[in-house]
This record gives sequence, C-alpha cells and structure tokens, in this order.
Amino acid sequence: MIKNNNLNIIIIFLFIGIWISIGSDPYNFLFLFETDYKIKRITENLNYKDIINLLRAIFPLFCCIICLFFLIKYRLFKKQKQFLNILLAIQIIQIFSTILSTNTIMWGYENIIDHVGRYNWLLSSIATIFIFMIANKLKNFNLKNLFYISIFFLSCMVVWFSLKNIVDFYSLETRTSIYNLDVFRDSAFFLNHQMPRVTGLSRSIIFLYVITFFLSQNTLWKIRIYLYVILIILGSLIFIYQSKYALISYIIINIIFYFNFLDKKKGSKIIILLFISQIVVFYSLSSSRIIIDNFKKSELPSQNQELELNEKKNKEDIRHFRKFKDLNKKGISLLEHVILSGRAQLWLHSFDFIKHRPFLGYGSMSDRYLLNEYRIDNNFLVNPVSNAFIYSFLSGGVFCLFLFLMFWWNLKKRILTLIDIKYISNNYCKIGTTIVLLIGLRCLVENSIMLFGVDFILIINSLYLTEEK
Repeated sequence: MIKNNNLNIIIIFLFIGIWISIGSDPYNFLFLFETDYKIKRITENLNYKDIINLLRAIFPLFCCIICLFFLIKYRLFKKQKQFLNILLAIQIIQIFSTILSTNTIMWGYENIIDHVGRYNWLLSSIATIFIFMIANKLKNFNLKNLFYISIFFLSCMVVWFSLKNIVDFYSLETRTSIYNLDVFRDSAFFLNHQMPRVTGLSRSIIFLYVITFFLSQNTLWKIRIYLYVILIILGSLIFIYQSKYALISYIIINIIFYFNFLDKKKGSKIIILLFISQIVVFYSLSSSRIIIDNFKKSELPSQNQELELNEKKNKEDIRHFRKFKDLNKKGISLLEHVILSGRAQLWLHSFDFIKHRPFLGYGSMSDRYLLNEYRIDNNFLVNPVSNAFIYSFLSGGVFCLFLFLMFWWNLKKRILTLIDIKYISNNYCKIGTTIVLLIGLRCLVENSIMLFGVDFILIINSLYLTEEK
C-alpha cells in the first residue's frame, strides 16, 4: 500500500477520462497516419466534434502509459485481485492473437490502419484494469468513489439518450415503437457517432434500477419516496424500449427483490405497485403519441379524401409494442428469431472459422469482419457474434476461452449468495452481486465484458462491491 494524495486525484481523473472515451472510434486519431492525409486538411476540415473525438480516442493509450509508469515505479503489480489478473491475461492473449491474425484471412478485410485500430479496445480494457490495480493499492482511497463516478455517467447516458429517443418518437413521422426506430436516423448520432442502441440503454437502465432499489432500503421515508419515483421512471423505460434481455432481467431482479424483503407481504405490495405504476406510465406515453397526432391534425384542414385515408392508416399503424414477426421465417426458424433474434445462426457460423484456428483465434473485433462480409459489402448494420464465450474463442482461441470460463467459475460462490440475499447486511454487496449476475447472463447474448464498454467497467466496480462487509 502506498500513500500519495496526488495519485489519488490522478486516478479519479483517469477513470473519468476512461468513461468519456466509451463509444470513441480509433479512426478518430488514426486518420492522421494515412499516407494521403495532409496537415493542411487538419486545419481546414476539423471541427470541435472532431477534436473532442480525437482526444477521446487517444486517451486510452495515454492512460495505459501513465498507469504503467505508476505500476512499475511503485511495484504495484504484486498481490493483485485474481479477477483482475485473469481479465488482464485475456487482453494480453488477444493482443498476440491480433498480431498473428495478419497471416490469416483477416488481412484480406483490413488495411494497416484498420488493423492498428483493433488494438484500441484492448488498450481501453487494459487501462481500466490498471486504474483499479493502482486504486486498490492506495491508502485512504475509497474504491466506492469509482462506483459513484460510474453511477453518474450511467445516469447521464440514460437521461440524455432516452430524452432523444422519446423526442424522436413524438416528432418523427414513423409510426412504430421506440425499439424499431431507424438507428441511422439523423438524430441518432452523438458527436458524429451512433448513440447507444436501445438494447445498450436498457442494460444501463437495469443496472440503475438495481442500484436505486437497494439504495432505497434503510433510508428515510421521504427519500425513499423520491427513489420510488425514479424506479417508476426507470421501469417504464424498460417497457418502452422492450429489449428482451432487459425484460427478462426485470423479472429476475424483482424475484431477487422479493426474497430481499423480510416482510414478504409488504415487499409484494411494493413490487406490484411499482409494476402497475410503470405500466401506466409506459402506456400513457405510448398512447399520448396518438393524442398529439390527432391534435395536430385537427388544426390542419383535410385537403382531400385520399389524405384522410392516409391519416387513418397512419393512426392505425402506431404500435405500442415492438414487432417480433418475420414474414420470411416459419417454424423453428421463426422461433429462433423471436427468442434469439438470429444469434444462433451467427454462433454456428463462427465455428466455421474457429475450427481452422482453435488455438490462436483471429484477434480483437474479428467477428465484425468474419461474420459480416455480405453486410459490410452492402453497407448494412454489422452484427457481432453476440456471445462473450464464443467471442473469446473466436478472438483469442482456446486459451482465452479457458481463462474466461475460469473467470466466471471463480465467481460462482459470490453469485450463489443471492439465494440467501436477505442475510447479506450490506446493500452495496447486494448491488455488486446482482449486477455481476446480470452481466453474466448478458454474456450469453452479447459480447459484453469481452469488449471494453459499460459492462467491462461495471463488472470490476461490482466485484469490489461484493467484498463489502
């Protein structure tokens, strides 16, 4: 342990910087190294958004270098948490597999700039691990401060991007659920990058829901009322977005909440009242779109009978719920589409490549290229493999998969404590354990913590919370 107040402050700022870097694109600074790029073009074409994105994209590398300096200077690598060592080893394996992927079919999908860009997410994950390694060795440093910073950024993301989605729901001509809004619409971009999709936002909402619920326990009644209002808003957003993962997680966490109550009758009433309130808010918001549209139409006289028929058709097309049907699929294929949204086909397709390089893999982000050749050629939305375990196998080979399985095997005892959650006295421990469970489930249907992002930061935050007494 070391005592260094300046380093305490530096770690806080580095962690804030890592959060701000989420969603950045390595090409935001790698374009400077293109052979046909001229310095003159920098001053002519760069705007403030480009400068912000450049700083966001280059920050993980800067953070890695700074943290590595402190780790070596103070010899902080020793006696670190096992879960941090495993996560670090997974990133290092992927670095080597990415280097070696230049001799595979991956080289046919990328140039040197694209290849270098694939290391950016690994560096971001390593920088995050380094921050926690240093923070864990600092005297008078409360690791909860990093968790509070995460709550702040999660809240900002949910509020800002949810407002944008809701505004689009009211203002755009499309008559559909928010889930089915076009992800390429002009308003769906933030700092020239696509803003988080509904599934990602729903995940963040679920995390905030868990945090808010447990923090509402053992608080003053007046404060608890405000927190319940927040729960109603968050819950209604879950129903508005209608992500399958979020809806299933919503059921799971309410079961956990039920067993958390010592007074089961009182707990049941609270959970049911929250659910009813959330459904009312959701349906009211969804229905108000129809009311607002009717109000607008009443102010504009109908031009002809054809216009009136079109307006009637548009009104009938407004849907409260996302659509699951696919007219091109039937039977088992349709069932798989409804439950897994086509993921099973991606999982099976990935093994066509894994069998050729089971030990080395194809490196970071390789699923974006290997599984999406047709979609890339036709400028369609790229689909990741959407399973963290398969992604670890595809990107880092069998050794990476083994470490990832070991990571979750070592956490089984922590997760199983949820069975007797009412006997866990510390609410932060309950929060951490529940979030670890939810991220574990998310690893089954998304790449999740195998890539740098919200999940990766929150899993480390939460693992430290599970050690709270």
